[in-house]
Amino acid sequence: MRSNKKYLLYLLMITFLSISLSGCYVVPAKEATPGYEWRPITLRATGAGVPPARAINPAQARLMARRAAILDAQRNLLEQAYGVTITSNSTVRDFVLQSDTIRSRVEAYIRGARIVDERYLSDGSVEVDMEITLGYDFRRIFR
Repeated sequence: MRSNKKYLLYLLMITFLSISLSGCYVVPAKEATPGYEWRPITLRATGAGVPPARAINPAQARLMARRAAILDAQRNLLEQAYGVTITSNSTVRDFVLQSDTIRSRVEAYIRGARIVDERYLSDGSVEVDMEITLGYDFRRIFR
């Protein structure tokens, strides 16, 4: 008698599970097309460089100012693309601010940036416009 009850209970459980699971199925995930979610964009940034006072001659000063302008433009491109980490430290004594330090840091890798325009100003400084196109591969970084 007990074995019949156990058999009937198992049969009832299997029937219930098969009926409840028969309506379940896996829905295949749709692959989103990259063009729909992400379109390539072009970022543009300007950098400025000043000739150093310790330059040996005007040619070296101009080249060093140009290099500084390129580095500044690349940093500005990275700030637009990846963001900036800001850290600060403040010291207060007797409710008076003693010191306040703010630092910004960008840590990234840039490849494919191109110089669009260079301007040599009368004071010896240089301005450089650079741009970079962020394609479909850039989006994979943030997944």
